[in-house]
Amino acid sequence: MTINNKYRKLFLGGGTAAGILIFLAIIVAIQYIILEHPKRWDLTRAGKHTLSTQSKKVLDTFKEKKLPIEVLAFYEAKDTSARDAVRDLLDQYKDVYGQFTYSFIDPDQNRTLAIQNKIDSYPSIVLKAGQKDERITTADEETLTNALTKLLRTEVKKIYLVKGHGEESPDSKEADGLSTAKEQIEKQNYKVEEIVLLQTASIPEDATILLIAGPKTDPMDSELELIRNYINRGGSVLVLLNPFKTPKFAAFLKDYGFETAEDIVVDRMSRVFGGDYLMPVITTYINFPITRNFNVASFFPEVRSVRAAEKPIPNVTVQGLALTSPVSWTITEEQFKSGNANFDEKTGQKGPISVMAVATYTNVSPQSKESGNGKEAAKEPAQPTAETGSNKAEEGSAKPPKARIVVAGSSLFAANKYFKLQGNGDLFMNSVSWLAEDENLIAIRPKSSRSQPIILTGNESLVVLVVPVVLVPLSWIIVGVVVYLYRRRTVTA
Repeated sequence: MTINNKYRKLFLGGGTAAGILIFLAIIVAIQYIILEHPKRWDLTRAGKHTLSTQSKKVLDTFKEKKLPIEVLAFYEAKDTSARDAVRDLLDQYKDVYGQFTYSFIDPDQNRTLAIQNKIDSYPSIVLKAGQKDERITTADEETLTNALTKLLRTEVKKIYLVKGHGEESPDSKEADGLSTAKEQIEKQNYKVEEIVLLQTASIPEDATILLIAGPKTDPMDSELELIRNYINRGGSVLVLLNPFKTPKFAAFLKDYGFETAEDIVVDRMSRVFGGDYLMPVITTYINFPITRNFNVASFFPEVRSVRAAEKPIPNVTVQGLALTSPVSWTITEEQFKSGNANFDEKTGQKGPISVMAVATYTNVSPQSKESGNGKEAAKEPAQPTAETGSNKAEEGSAKPPKARIVVAGSSLFAANKYFKLQGNGDLFMNSVSWLAEDENLIAIRPKSSRSQPIILTGNESLVVLVVPVVLVPLSWIIVGVVVYLYRRRTVTA
């Protein structure tokens, strides 16, 4: 009997030990799987720990090219908090692209490596891919992705801003200036220069995009001819118009499928978002590479209608891009000046109203193949064409040049005051990327860690005012009165 009890105890003890070992084995196996196949979940509402669509697209390009990325982060060993923050960001890139590797280096302990990588201040980060490298000192997603984009570029494309007719200045930091837009363009490794069309015989061959931002007076005939020649040779043009101005230029754009009117858009929906009646909110976009998967609202202050022509135009493909709300309408200049914003059936148009459109123009005329201005100038059959600036590579002179044109009815939507408002900057930069044939950069871009404006609806503004100013003090008064009456009643009883 005693022997049986002993065996029973051994059997039970052995079973318990085996169960513990199996449990530990399961824990070890789970830990191994987690280490070999890590997975991150971003539970923040704003997606703070998730890469933007553009960052993922840039990494996908590296993946397609099978080009490894090496990152050297030069941080002092004692700067642990900054290291941890950067490590978390770099891990997000590594999760998307397996050949993204990084290492932290203390520049004081490894002076040789710091000197080899030209590190004269720190913290600094060096990104390497192929034979190229980029150095940055700001460790955020926007800066890091822009540096990766530069590593992919084999050339610097030029964007020429037309001046001489009151256009918005790329160097102005005023509310209506374009310095913020210029800064973002240059971060994408484009070069921005100004051009006075009256002082040039032709638009330079290295022009990737011709930007005409908010002219206040019409170009002269000779200037329009330069623009036409540039379009005929396959150039890309981005036009930002203003209401009630440049009727001659608006008529010029009709040749490429853009219909405009001497009007300005009024939108009731803007008041719901805390804006002005003359700043329509855009939430409806027509599917196109520029607006594909674009689900961010944008705002077009003081905008005129810009729509695609209803009648087909030879060699032109045109479509609208952005539509105002159904509760919007247009008014004339006379109504605007008199302060009458009511809808007039005779002269107005009811929403949705197109305020941005895009066109492609194929020049099939014989002149497009002649030498001189064209990117399709006749070449020897045995010689390959080269791509410089707006001169997109073609397989020979047989293929006609194709121009790209984007027209928006507001120049202010890209101005300093509004550029960072919701999706304005992304919509502008997506247009630039499409015109420059950099479709891989068309996406929602990484947001800077700087503060962003919060736009409240009328009801939300009322709640923000009433709750802290009225309800909270009133609740304390009520509680005080109740306590006072209760104590008085208790003492009386």
